[in-house]
Amino acid sequence: MVTSSIPRKIRHTGIVVTDMDSALKIYTEFLGFELLNLYPKISNLYIETLLGIKNASIKVAILNAADQSRIELIEYTNEVGKKREPVLANDIGASHFAITVSDIDHLYLKHSEYNVKFIAPPQVSPEGFVKVAYVILMDECIVELVEVLDERAATTK
Repeated sequence: MVTSSIPRKIRHTGIVVTDMDSALKIYTEFLGFELLNLYPKISNLYIETLLGIKNASIKVAILNAADQSRIELIEYTNEVGKKREPVLANDIGASHFAITVSDIDHLYLKHSEYNVKFIAPPQVSPEGFVKVAYVILMDECIVELVEVLDERAATTK
């Protein structure tokens, strides 16, 4: 039985960035997301109330993955929040999100062209189902890159 209190799917993941242009380059060129919409300035009472930030002014980009999952990039153009320094996987709160990629080694080879840091080179999981790496984008956000090596990975990490 489905009720309104049971999540049906994750609609999107919101990520606050310090520089929308740099973030778009990484998410579209490096990771391969498709830019669906770009809102260069949103500033109104609705946004202030929703966010709980007086005079909030934001830029928003909606990105789409091949499976239709979405990422929402948000840049605050005033009232910029604190940056976690350094960004660590064990910080309290949202740790990371994971995306499936087709060739993690290719991304590893070209990451220096972008503001992307691999915490370690890609690693094959102990059961051999996936190759995985944590990356830090723009010194702001941790993303887990996962390349599926064995279809049994669909039911495991």
